[in-house]
Parts: sequence; structure tokens; C-alpha cells
Amino acid sequence: MIFERRRILLASNRFIQDIHNLPDEIKRDTIILIGPMGTGKSTIAKLLSSNGNRIPLDDREFLKGIYARRKRFNNFKNFEFGLTGTVLSTLKRPSVIDFGAGHSIYEDERLRRQMRLMCADFSNVILLLPSEDREESRQILMERRNIQQGSHKDHDNWHFITAPNNYELATHIVYEKDKTPQDIAEEIKALLKTKDKVQEER
Repeated sequence: MIFERRRILLASNRFIQDIHNLPDEIKRDTIILIGPMGTGKSTIAKLLSSNGNRIPLDDREFLKGIYARRKRFNNFKNFEFGLTGTVLSTLKRPSVIDFGAGHSIYEDERLRRQMRLMCADFSNVILLLPSEDREESRQILMERRNIQQGSHKDHDNWHFITAPNNYELATHIVYEKDKTPQDIAEEIKALLKTKDKVQEER
């Protein structure tokens, strides 16, 4: 297990360097969606993507070549980290990437730090949350996903809502309350257009 962790940490240095060397257009125009279960990351990614440029990290069929390596790992979080790093470091064009809820959450401080470094070069890491109020977010997600309070999924989602990882990675936070997925997609597009305009004026 220690050897496996050391191996993935060594790989992370390569991921970081390869991401740093990606064309500026890819790092500037790629959109990464992160957030708890039930925030609609996949739905919104589909609305934002075009010409097949969506990459869903938790889609085992879409990424079957990478998921085929799962058996080499004793610890799923190490595999999850490696999968994320592999996808980010090998992008060939600007893409919309929807992380699974756990792809951005790491208890191991070293993996957490390396994930921050892997995402740091990307201009658009969007954290989706139902509400600015964390308890309200929890209630909304329980209702949306028909999750029973106190269940394993409820505990997982509360962890995803409260863990600092996502807040550290995010370049923008978008709150979803009283908005349709289309509203949210349009808000993200407008947010990115405004950012680009500000950069052009500098």
C-alpha cells in the first residue's frame, strides 16, 4: 500500500508537468465541473459541450481503457487520483470535464495538494452547489436524489459539501437554487465570457 501511494505521487509530478505544458487554449477554455452528488454535473456538462468534447470521469464505458487498470490498485482513491491526472494531462483540445463527486476529494494531504497543483493551470473549475447555505444544500440534494437522512449517501454528500477540497480547487462557485439546468449552463457561459472580456481589457 505504501509503495502504491509512492507510485501515484511520483506519477502526479509527471501529470502536473504535462498539464503545465498543455497549449494555453486548452487550459484557458476547458471547463471542469466539480461538486456533490446530485448537483447535475453530467446534465450541465452535456449542455455546455459540443462536438463530443465532454469527458465524464465516472463513466466506466467511456473511459474503459483507464478503468481497465483498476485491478492494479489496492486503494480506489489512488486509482481515482490516477484516472483524473491521466485525463487532465492528456487533453488534446478544450473539453468539458464532469468529475464524479469523489474525484476532487482526498483525505490524504499529499494527494490533496497534488490535485490542487493539477487543477491550478485550468482557468475554469466550476463548483456546483444548490445553495450558499450548506445545510440547505444537504436538504435539497436529499430531496433531489431521494436520499434518506443519515444514510451512507447522505453522509457522503455532507462530506462532499463541507470538505475544503472543492473550495480550494474552484475558480468559480455557481449556486443552483431556483434555477433550471439550462439557466445554470447559461450562467456559466456568461461568467466565462465576462472573465474573457476582463482579460482582454487588461
